[in-house]
Amino acid sequence: MTPETNLMQGHAGGLPLYLVEEISHRVANEYAEAIAGLSLAAAGSGRTEVRQALRRAADRLHAHAETHRALLPPIDGHVNLADYVGRLCAAFSKSTLADRGVSLAVETDDIWLASDRAWRLGLAVSELVRNAARHGLAGRSGAIVVRLSLAGSDVVCTVSDDGVVLAGARPGRGVGLVRALALELGGVCDWWFTPRGAFARLCAPLTPAT
Repeated sequence: MTPETNLMQGHAGGLPLYLVEEISHRVANEYAEAIAGLSLAAAGSGRTEVRQALRRAADRLHAHAETHRALLPPIDGHVNLADYVGRLCAAFSKSTLADRGVSLAVETDDIWLASDRAWRLGLAVSELVRNAARHGLAGRSGAIVVRLSLAGSDVVCTVSDDGVVLAGARPGRGVGLVRALALELGGVCDWWFTPRGAFARLCAPLTPAT
């Protein structure tokens, strides 16, 4: 069975989407329990510095939970990528990037995509942004820009940063994940590294090949 056949049948890498949703909701429940535990501990602490530290931990965990929820497979038949990727990037920025001094901007055309394809594209965007922060900016402050546009019957997603790639840098596991997602979408992803930063472009058809 080809990746495209999996996609047509509503699978995620061979795993049915309803199982992905069930697992994701269970993880969300675990987040909720952990946040509630931290909040209760903070309320019961008599030391101000401990109480503040526990509340900060609960807030950070809550931000990560929001990112997790943003990555859940959409349930609608078609999804507006501007809204979907915008919410995803906003959640990711709050949970991971803002405290590092990294700005994340999203520029997108009005693009509607089938929910399963939008979900895969969202996963790819999330990983590309994560890679840009981790490798392109290498823990430094900076800027990341996500652009989504239409090119004929294709959707083109670019993620760029203004960091400097270290000499001898090698692709990590994230690159393999993005390439696998692009393959399931029937597309391709390429990278360029310049003195002004790294640039990734994922191009995939709006609809699966028949």
